[in-house]
Amino acid sequence: NHFKDGLGEKIEQSMQAVRRMKQTQPAPIDVSWRSAWQQRQSPLTGRAYWARRGSFVSPIADLLPSGAKDASLWEVRGSCLEGWESDVGSSEDIQLPDGTVWLGIPALDRVVDIIVKRMNVASPRVASNGTTISGDHAVLILPDFGGDFCKRTLPLAELVAAELPGAPIFLLEMPLRGSRKPPQYRGAVLPAVQDMMHMGCAIIEESRSLCRWLKQRGFDRLTVSGVSMGGHMAALTACCTEDVSRLCLLMPSHSAEANWTDGGIMGMNREISVDLLKPYLYEATSVDTYPPCRAEHTVLVVAKDDGYVPHWSSELLRDHLRHQGIPVDWRVIPGGHVSGFLAHQLDFARAVVDATLGDT
Repeated sequence: NHFKDGLGEKIEQSMQAVRRMKQTQPAPIDVSWRSAWQQRQSPLTGRAYWARRGSFVSPIADLLPSGAKDASLWEVRGSCLEGWESDVGSSEDIQLPDGTVWLGIPALDRVVDIIVKRMNVASPRVASNGTTISGDHAVLILPDFGGDFCKRTLPLAELVAAELPGAPIFLLEMPLRGSRKPPQYRGAVLPAVQDMMHMGCAIIEESRSLCRWLKQRGFDRLTVSGVSMGGHMAALTACCTEDVSRLCLLMPSHSAEANWTDGGIMGMNREISVDLLKPYLYEATSVDTYPPCRAEHTVLVVAKDDGYVPHWSSELLRDHLRHQGIPVDWRVIPGGHVSGFLAHQLDFARAVVDATLGDT
Protein backbone atom coordinates (compact mmCIF):
# COMPACT_ATOMS: atom_id res chain seq x y z
CA ASN A 1 0.00 0.00 0.00
CA HIS A 2 1.49 3.32 -1.13
CA PHE A 3 1.66 6.72 0.62
CA LYS A 4 1.57 5.61 4.27
CA ASP A 5 3.49 8.81 5.08
CA GLY A 6 0.93 11.02 3.34
CA LEU A 7 2.03 13.82 1.05
CA GLY A 8 5.53 14.03 2.55
CA GLU A 9 7.47 16.92 4.07
CA LYS A 10 9.08 17.90 0.73
CA ILE A 11 5.93 17.91 -1.38
CA GLU A 12 6.09 21.65 -2.09
CA GLN A 13 9.78 21.43 -3.03
CA SER A 14 8.83 18.61 -5.38
CA MET A 15 6.14 20.69 -7.05
CA GLN A 16 8.49 23.65 -7.38
CA ALA A 17 10.99 21.38 -9.16
CA VAL A 18 8.25 20.29 -11.60
CA ARG A 19 7.26 23.91 -12.32
CA ARG A 20 10.89 24.88 -12.85
CA MET A 21 11.42 21.95 -15.22
CA LYS A 22 8.61 23.18 -17.48
CA GLN A 23 10.26 26.59 -17.86
CA THR A 24 13.99 25.87 -18.15
CA GLN A 25 16.49 24.25 -20.49
CA PRO A 26 17.99 20.80 -19.70
CA ALA A 27 20.80 20.82 -17.16
CA PRO A 28 24.26 19.82 -18.44
CA ILE A 29 25.48 16.37 -17.39
CA ASP A 30 28.74 14.44 -17.49
CA VAL A 31 28.28 10.72 -18.20
CA SER A 32 30.85 8.39 -16.63
CA TRP A 33 31.09 4.82 -17.90
CA ARG A 34 31.20 2.49 -14.90
CA SER A 35 31.71 -0.87 -16.58
CA ALA A 36 33.56 -2.26 -19.55
CA TRP A 37 31.66 -3.38 -22.62
CA GLN A 38 30.20 -6.84 -22.14
CA GLN A 39 29.21 -9.13 -24.98
CA ARG A 40 25.97 -11.07 -24.48
CA GLN A 41 23.74 -13.40 -26.45
CA SER A 42 20.10 -12.47 -26.92
CA PRO A 43 17.69 -15.35 -26.34
CA LEU A 44 15.10 -13.48 -28.41
CA THR A 45 17.12 -12.88 -31.57
CA GLY A 46 19.94 -15.41 -31.26
CA ARG A 47 22.37 -12.59 -32.00
CA ALA A 48 25.14 -11.09 -29.96
CA TYR A 49 24.76 -7.64 -28.50
CA TRP A 50 27.06 -5.42 -26.45
CA ALA A 51 26.23 -3.47 -23.29
CA ARG A 52 27.93 -1.20 -20.77
CA ARG A 53 26.76 0.73 -17.71
CA GLY A 54 27.15 4.43 -17.04
CA SER A 55 25.94 7.08 -14.61
CA PHE A 56 25.62 10.81 -14.10
CA VAL A 57 24.46 13.06 -11.29
CA SER A 58 20.72 13.63 -11.49
CA PRO A 59 19.72 17.25 -12.17
CA ILE A 60 17.48 17.06 -9.07
CA ALA A 61 19.96 15.15 -6.90
CA ASP A 62 19.33 17.56 -4.02
CA LEU A 63 15.76 16.27 -3.72
CA LEU A 64 16.58 12.56 -3.96
CA PRO A 65 17.57 10.32 -1.03
CA SER A 66 21.07 8.96 -0.67
CA GLY A 67 21.56 6.06 -3.02
CA ALA A 68 19.30 7.54 -5.70
CA LYS A 69 21.18 10.72 -6.56
CA ASP A 70 23.07 9.27 -9.53
CA ALA A 71 21.15 8.35 -12.67
CA SER A 72 21.89 4.84 -13.98
CA LEU A 73 21.91 4.06 -17.67
CA TRP A 74 22.96 1.27 -19.98
CA GLU A 75 24.08 1.56 -23.59
CA VAL A 76 23.15 -1.39 -25.81
CA ARG A 77 24.44 -1.96 -29.33
CA GLY A 78 23.65 -4.64 -31.86
CA SER A 79 27.01 -4.42 -33.64
CA CYS A 80 30.56 -4.67 -32.37
CA LEU A 81 32.40 -1.40 -31.97
CA GLU A 82 35.99 -1.30 -33.12
CA GLY A 83 38.28 -1.57 -30.10
CA TRP A 84 35.47 -2.45 -27.68
CA GLU A 85 37.62 -5.03 -25.87
CA SER A 86 40.24 -2.41 -25.02
CA ASP A 87 37.66 0.20 -24.04
CA VAL A 88 37.54 -1.03 -20.45
CA GLY A 89 36.09 2.07 -18.76
CA SER A 90 35.77 1.40 -15.03
CA SER A 91 36.06 -2.07 -13.54
CA GLU A 92 32.65 -1.92 -11.82
CA ASP A 93 30.00 -4.59 -12.44
CA ILE A 94 27.57 -4.03 -15.29
CA GLN A 95 24.64 -4.69 -12.86
CA LEU A 96 22.45 -6.08 -15.61
CA PRO A 97 21.15 -9.42 -14.30
CA ASP A 98 20.89 -12.43 -16.62
CA GLY A 99 17.38 -13.13 -15.29
CA THR A 100 14.65 -10.54 -15.74
CA VAL A 101 13.28 -8.84 -12.64
CA TRP A 102 9.56 -9.10 -13.44
CA LEU A 103 7.98 -9.72 -10.04
CA GLY A 104 11.01 -9.78 -7.72
CA ILE A 105 10.52 -13.46 -6.85
CA PRO A 106 13.34 -15.41 -8.57
CA ALA A 107 11.39 -18.63 -9.19
CA LEU A 108 8.45 -16.77 -10.72
CA ASP A 109 10.75 -14.44 -12.64
CA ARG A 110 12.38 -17.45 -14.32
CA VAL A 111 8.97 -18.77 -15.37
CA VAL A 112 7.98 -15.38 -16.79
CA ASP A 113 11.31 -15.19 -18.63
CA ILE A 114 10.55 -18.50 -20.33
CA ILE A 115 7.10 -17.24 -21.36
CA VAL A 116 8.50 -14.00 -22.78
CA LYS A 117 11.20 -15.82 -24.73
CA ARG A 118 8.73 -18.28 -26.23
CA MET A 119 6.23 -15.61 -27.20
CA ASN A 120 8.71 -13.09 -28.63
CA VAL A 121 11.30 -15.04 -30.61
CA ALA A 122 12.29 -12.75 -33.44
CA SER A 123 11.34 -13.55 -37.01
CA PRO A 124 14.15 -14.40 -39.46
CA ARG A 125 13.90 -10.86 -40.88
CA VAL A 126 14.47 -9.23 -37.51
CA ALA A 127 17.23 -11.68 -36.64
CA SER A 128 19.07 -11.01 -39.89
CA ASN A 129 21.71 -8.36 -40.36
CA GLY A 130 19.28 -5.56 -39.57
CA THR A 131 18.65 -2.23 -41.25
CA THR A 132 21.40 0.20 -42.18
CA ILE A 133 20.81 3.73 -40.91
CA SER A 134 22.85 6.91 -40.67
CA GLY A 135 25.11 7.43 -37.69
CA ASP A 136 23.08 10.29 -36.21
CA HIS A 137 20.27 8.04 -34.90
CA ALA A 138 19.93 7.01 -31.25
CA VAL A 139 17.12 5.50 -29.18
CA LEU A 140 16.30 6.15 -25.51
CA ILE A 141 13.92 3.74 -23.75
CA LEU A 142 12.38 4.71 -20.41
CA PRO A 143 11.31 2.14 -17.78
CA ASP A 144 7.97 1.26 -16.29
CA PHE A 145 6.93 2.17 -12.74
CA GLY A 146 8.24 -1.02 -11.11
CA GLY A 147 11.10 -2.05 -13.38
CA ASP A 148 14.38 -2.79 -11.56
CA PHE A 149 17.73 -2.62 -13.40
CA CYS A 150 15.96 -1.85 -16.71
CA LYS A 151 15.42 -5.56 -17.20
CA ARG A 152 11.79 -5.16 -18.29
CA THR A 153 12.99 -2.93 -21.12
CA LEU A 154 16.08 -4.97 -22.04
CA PRO A 155 14.08 -7.52 -24.12
CA LEU A 156 12.79 -4.58 -26.15
CA ALA A 157 16.32 -3.19 -26.53
CA GLU A 158 17.62 -6.58 -27.72
CA LEU A 159 14.98 -6.74 -30.46
CA VAL A 160 15.54 -3.14 -31.56
CA ALA A 161 19.33 -3.64 -31.54
CA ALA A 162 18.95 -6.61 -33.91
CA GLU A 163 16.93 -4.50 -36.33
CA LEU A 164 19.00 -1.30 -35.94
CA PRO A 165 22.52 -2.59 -35.16
CA GLY A 166 24.10 0.74 -36.03
CA ALA A 167 22.07 2.78 -33.53
CA PRO A 168 23.03 3.07 -29.86
CA ILE A 169 20.13 2.28 -27.53
CA PHE A 170 20.10 3.81 -24.07
CA LEU A 171 18.14 2.46 -21.12
CA LEU A 172 17.52 4.69 -18.12
CA GLU A 173 16.67 3.23 -14.72
CA MET A 174 13.77 4.61 -12.72
CA PRO A 175 14.77 6.45 -9.52
CA LEU A 176 14.08 4.49 -6.30
CA ARG A 177 14.35 1.20 -8.23
CA GLY A 178 17.09 -1.38 -8.75
CA SER A 179 20.58 0.04 -8.27
CA ARG A 180 18.97 3.37 -7.22
CA LYS A 181 16.84 1.97 -4.40
CA PRO A 182 17.89 3.28 -0.95
CA PRO A 183 17.92 0.70 1.87
CA GLN A 184 14.85 2.23 3.55
CA TYR A 185 12.68 1.60 0.49
CA ARG A 186 11.15 -1.87 0.43
CA GLY A 187 9.70 -3.47 -2.67
CA ALA A 188 7.94 -1.15 -5.10
CA VAL A 189 6.01 0.76 -2.40
CA LEU A 190 6.41 4.55 -2.30
CA PRO A 191 6.16 5.91 1.26
CA ALA A 192 4.81 9.35 0.31
CA VAL A 193 3.32 11.23 -2.63
CA GLN A 194 6.51 13.30 -2.78
CA ASP A 195 8.41 10.12 -3.74
CA MET A 196 6.23 9.71 -6.82
CA MET A 197 6.76 13.39 -7.68
CA HIS A 198 10.53 12.93 -7.26
CA MET A 199 10.46 9.80 -9.41
CA GLY A 200 8.61 11.45 -12.27
CA CYS A 201 10.49 14.74 -12.16
CA ALA A 202 13.84 12.95 -11.99
CA ILE A 203 13.23 10.65 -14.96
CA ILE A 204 12.09 13.58 -17.13
CA GLU A 205 15.00 15.78 -16.07
CA GLU A 206 17.48 12.96 -16.58
CA SER A 207 15.97 12.04 -19.96
CA ARG A 208 16.06 15.54 -21.36
CA SER A 209 19.59 16.11 -20.09
CA LEU A 210 20.70 12.84 -21.68
CA CYS A 211 19.01 13.85 -24.94
CA ARG A 212 20.92 17.15 -24.91
CA TRP A 213 24.17 15.27 -24.10
CA LEU A 214 23.56 12.93 -27.07
CA LYS A 215 22.71 15.75 -29.44
CA GLN A 216 25.93 17.53 -28.52
CA ARG A 217 27.73 14.34 -29.63
CA GLY A 218 26.18 14.28 -33.07
CA PHE A 219 23.02 12.25 -32.49
CA ASP A 220 20.51 14.56 -34.15
CA ARG A 221 17.81 11.94 -34.74
CA LEU A 222 16.65 10.92 -31.27
CA THR A 223 13.76 8.55 -30.69
CA VAL A 224 12.44 8.45 -27.11
CA SER A 225 10.28 5.51 -26.11
CA GLY A 226 8.97 3.90 -22.97
CA VAL A 227 6.52 1.33 -21.67
CA SER A 228 3.58 2.21 -19.39
CA MET A 229 4.78 5.00 -17.08
CA GLY A 230 7.90 5.17 -19.26
CA GLY A 231 5.75 6.00 -22.29
CA HIS A 232 3.97 8.72 -20.35
CA MET A 233 7.32 10.16 -19.18
CA ALA A 234 8.67 10.00 -22.75
CA ALA A 235 5.81 12.22 -23.92
CA LEU A 236 6.44 14.73 -21.12
CA THR A 237 10.18 14.71 -21.89
CA ALA A 238 9.42 15.78 -25.46
CA CYS A 239 7.41 18.67 -24.00
CA CYS A 240 10.43 19.87 -22.02
CA THR A 241 13.12 19.79 -24.71
CA GLU A 242 13.37 20.37 -28.44
CA ASP A 243 15.97 17.60 -28.79
CA VAL A 244 13.48 14.72 -29.29
CA SER A 245 12.78 13.94 -32.96
CA ARG A 246 10.45 10.96 -32.66
CA LEU A 247 8.29 9.39 -29.95
CA CYS A 248 7.24 5.77 -29.52
CA LEU A 249 4.75 5.56 -26.64
CA LEU A 250 3.84 2.06 -25.48
CA MET A 251 0.69 1.72 -23.36
CA PRO A 252 0.95 5.29 -22.00
CA SER A 253 -1.53 7.45 -20.12
CA HIS A 254 -2.05 11.18 -20.58
CA SER A 255 -1.74 11.75 -16.81
CA ALA A 256 -1.06 9.72 -13.67
CA GLU A 257 -4.55 10.70 -12.56
CA ALA A 258 -5.89 8.07 -14.94
CA ASN A 259 -3.86 5.27 -13.31
CA TRP A 260 -4.14 6.27 -9.67
CA THR A 261 -7.77 7.39 -9.57
CA ASP A 262 -9.44 5.45 -12.40
CA GLY A 263 -7.00 2.75 -13.53
CA GLY A 264 -5.61 -0.54 -12.30
CA ILE A 265 -3.45 0.81 -9.47
CA MET A 266 -6.09 2.93 -7.75
CA GLY A 267 -6.50 0.18 -5.15
CA MET A 268 -2.86 0.54 -4.09
CA ASN A 269 -3.59 3.90 -2.48
CA ARG A 270 -5.65 3.60 0.69
CA GLU A 271 -3.98 6.38 2.65
CA ILE A 272 -4.81 9.60 0.77
CA SER A 273 -8.18 10.73 -0.54
CA VAL A 274 -8.60 11.09 -4.27
CA ASP A 275 -9.65 14.71 -3.86
CA LEU A 276 -6.35 15.51 -2.10
CA LEU A 277 -4.21 13.52 -4.54
CA LYS A 278 -5.70 14.67 -7.84
CA PRO A 279 -4.45 18.31 -7.90
CA TYR A 280 -0.84 17.17 -7.39
CA LEU A 281 -1.11 14.49 -10.06
CA TYR A 282 -2.73 16.88 -12.50
CA GLU A 283 -0.11 19.62 -12.18
CA ALA A 284 2.87 17.27 -12.14
CA THR A 285 1.85 14.68 -14.73
CA SER A 286 -0.96 15.81 -17.02
CA VAL A 287 0.23 16.55 -20.54
CA ASP A 288 -2.26 19.46 -20.56
CA THR A 289 -0.10 21.35 -18.04
CA TYR A 290 3.16 21.00 -20.01
CA PRO A 291 4.61 23.10 -22.83
CA PRO A 292 3.73 21.99 -26.38
CA CYS A 293 5.36 18.75 -27.50
CA ARG A 294 8.29 19.27 -29.91
CA ALA A 295 8.44 15.84 -31.58
CA GLU A 296 7.99 15.46 -35.35
CA HIS A 297 6.06 12.19 -35.28
CA THR A 298 4.66 9.67 -32.78
CA VAL A 299 3.84 5.98 -32.82
CA LEU A 300 1.39 5.22 -30.00
CA VAL A 301 0.58 1.60 -29.07
CA VAL A 302 -2.29 0.71 -26.73
CA ALA A 303 -3.63 -2.58 -25.39
CA LYS A 304 -7.26 -3.26 -26.29
CA ASP A 305 -8.24 -4.52 -22.82
CA ASP A 306 -5.80 -2.55 -20.68
CA GLY A 307 -6.91 -2.56 -17.05
CA TYR A 308 -4.05 -0.39 -15.75
CA VAL A 309 -4.14 2.45 -18.25
CA PRO A 310 -7.72 3.34 -19.26
CA HIS A 311 -8.17 3.40 -23.03
CA TRP A 312 -9.72 6.87 -22.87
CA SER A 313 -6.52 8.19 -21.26
CA SER A 314 -4.35 7.02 -24.17
CA GLU A 315 -6.91 8.51 -26.55
CA LEU A 316 -6.65 11.86 -24.76
CA LEU A 317 -2.86 11.77 -25.22
CA ARG A 318 -3.30 10.92 -28.91
CA ASP A 319 -5.78 13.74 -29.45
CA HIS A 320 -3.59 16.20 -27.52
CA LEU A 321 -0.61 15.46 -29.78
CA ARG A 322 -2.67 15.64 -32.95
CA HIS A 323 -4.15 18.96 -31.85
CA GLN A 324 -0.57 20.28 -31.68
CA GLY A 325 0.00 19.18 -35.28
CA ILE A 326 2.01 16.03 -34.51
CA PRO A 327 1.13 13.03 -36.72
CA VAL A 328 0.22 10.01 -34.58
CA ASP A 329 0.38 6.43 -35.83
CA TRP A 330 -2.26 4.79 -33.57
CA ARG A 331 -1.88 1.02 -33.04
CA VAL A 332 -3.94 -1.38 -30.93
CA ILE A 333 -2.63 -4.74 -29.74
CA PRO A 334 -4.87 -7.48 -28.33
CA GLY A 335 -4.93 -8.27 -24.62
CA GLY A 336 -4.18 -6.18 -21.57
CA HIS A 337 -1.35 -4.35 -19.83
CA VAL A 338 0.49 -7.38 -18.43
CA SER A 339 0.14 -9.42 -21.63
CA GLY A 340 1.58 -6.41 -23.46
CA PHE A 341 4.84 -6.81 -21.51
CA LEU A 342 4.84 -10.58 -21.93
CA ALA A 343 3.53 -11.27 -25.42
CA HIS A 344 4.01 -8.12 -27.47
CA GLN A 345 7.68 -7.17 -27.19
CA LEU A 346 7.96 -7.83 -30.93
CA ASP A 347 5.10 -5.42 -31.63
CA PHE A 348 6.77 -2.85 -29.37
CA ALA A 349 10.11 -3.32 -31.14
CA ARG A 350 8.48 -2.89 -34.55
CA ALA A 351 6.87 0.32 -33.30
CA VAL A 352 10.22 1.70 -32.07
CA VAL A 353 11.90 0.84 -35.38
CA ASP A 354 9.06 2.37 -37.41
CA ALA A 355 9.15 5.53 -35.30
CA THR A 356 12.91 5.79 -35.81
CA LEU A 357 12.92 5.12 -39.56
CA GLY A 358 9.56 6.67 -40.56
CA ASP A 359 9.54 9.36 -43.22
CA THR A 360 6.22 10.97 -42.27
